[in-house]
Amino acid sequence: MNISFEKKIFLGFIINIFVVVAAAWIFLTRVNSERDTTMDARLDLIEVALFGLSIILLIVVYFIIRTQFRAKESALKLLEENKQLLQSIIDNTSNPIFIKKLNGEYLLINKNYGELFGTTNERIIGKTDLDFLPQEIAQTYRNSDLEVAKKLVEIKSEEIIQQNDGPHTYIAVKFPLYDTTGRIYAIGGISTDITERKKLEDSLKATDAFFNMSFDIFTVARKDHFIKINTAFTYTLGYIQKDMDEIKFMSLVHPDDYSTSVEVLAHILKGNTIISYKNRVRHKDGSYRWFDWNSSIDLKEGIIYSVARDITDKVQLESEQQKAIDELYENEEKLRVIVENIGEGVIVANADKKVVLANYMANDIFGIEEDDKISTDLTAHFELYFPDEKTIFPAQNLPMERAFNGEVTDDVDVVLWDPISKEKRRVLISGRPLIDHDNNIVAAVITIKDISKYKKMEEELEETEIKYRKLIGFKNENKEEDKDKKKPL
Repeated sequence: MNISFEKKIFLGFIINIFVVVAAAWIFLTRVNSERDTTMDARLDLIEVALFGLSIILLIVVYFIIRTQFRAKESALKLLEENKQLLQSIIDNTSNPIFIKKLNGEYLLINKNYGELFGTTNERIIGKTDLDFLPQEIAQTYRNSDLEVAKKLVEIKSEEIIQQNDGPHTYIAVKFPLYDTTGRIYAIGGISTDITERKKLEDSLKATDAFFNMSFDIFTVARKDHFIKINTAFTYTLGYIQKDMDEIKFMSLVHPDDYSTSVEVLAHILKGNTIISYKNRVRHKDGSYRWFDWNSSIDLKEGIIYSVARDITDKVQLESEQQKAIDELYENEEKLRVIVENIGEGVIVANADKKVVLANYMANDIFGIEEDDKISTDLTAHFELYFPDEKTIFPAQNLPMERAFNGEVTDDVDVVLWDPISKEKRRVLISGRPLIDHDNNIVAAVITIKDISKYKKMEEELEETEIKYRKLIGFKNENKEEDKDKKKPL
């Protein structure tokens, strides 16, 4: 049997009273000079027992109170969690919600209600409508609250609330809230914005005119027929409403798109909205047109509403563009194969002077495999010299820089010295600017021909020629050999 907290405390209190009374009786007995001394031992035992019982009762009461406090804390924590959960739930609804005391003071509002009246839940608690609304409007709300409290029934009313974007119409539902005893203690309210619906009702007369004036195709379908089409549909496909009363709309779908269209229709019939579905629809003359559909269904009425746009020209243009892209890609691959098989280094840089293409010969010359890590500034990779290998070659005279200035250069003789590998190359560099239709330089192309081997062979051949001339006693009196031997870098 469960005993309430109050009864447990009361029972402990009564028992402690008996213990106190018994202890007092023992004390008074001992005060009496004529007391029976033979009873002292028994009284001592009883007094000790009463003292122990009192301690036990105090311990029991302590643990009872402690348990009750913990239960109370747990209940308060659970209550706070439930309150936060309730606040989170109502804050994430699209409807303004409030709860008021019977005297009109607010107990709770959600986020949408606060945004509606420019306040928050924390600021409005304990206040009434008169604190933030015009008196006339606040009094109207108060009267409806009192009517709910008086009749104890749900009351619906239509309210117009002025907002930043103009007046909005709401359906307000107010209802009584009851405590555990069944007594009303508060008024709850939920409002629904029906502004758009009101506007729709007001615009019904203009719907047919808009339906037929639109350049987009509008259709209304029930089951397997278009029960209403607009002028754009007739203009695009050649059918009139009488035709569509006899033709099932799925029979107009291109055979290659039929199975997919059936799946999309099944998806719509389940209540889903379809955005941008493309298929081909047969024209009255037998040709096919590409349509881009947006469709949704009114499940209650079983009516499918669709908006479509003729995208035949767009599809054909995209097809042509894709074909052009494919051809461009194919030509680009052919160009890449040709460039890779050229015996010279080739580098292409864009208008930002970033290398976008380098063939394997260029990668070998620079010792870099990644094209984008090659700099158009050769001084970032090499020390540059004239063919005498002594005079520094100015970077501004390099073909790449001159190409970006619109100049064409051919076979600029340069010696490249790699300070890391301690190797040199004798190269011929040529440059060409690439110009668009507006005469703007959009890229530059340079070729690098390594002639180190040829120059070495030429020198060796010349030395051999001199050697053999001396062997056969050949003299040239008109020419003295005063060649300076080139010093290695």
